[in-house]
Amino acid sequence: KLAARSGVSLGSLKRFEQSGEISLQSLTKIAIALDVENELEDLFNNVPFASIEEVINEQTK
Repeated sequence: KLAARSGVSLGSLKRFEQSGEISLQSLTKIAIALDVENELEDLFNNVPFASIEEVINEQTK
């Protein structure tokens, strides 16, 4: 039912359940279908890096 409600393929849902891997687009569709998109939005409120350069610099430390 979630695949039909969200528009995300059943295969993608199974892969997400088994491996935790999913595209941001599919994750967003699932969150909207489950009416929890505000919680997904909260994940990005406290982003620790302002740019990709900061991420790369942090990884090289």
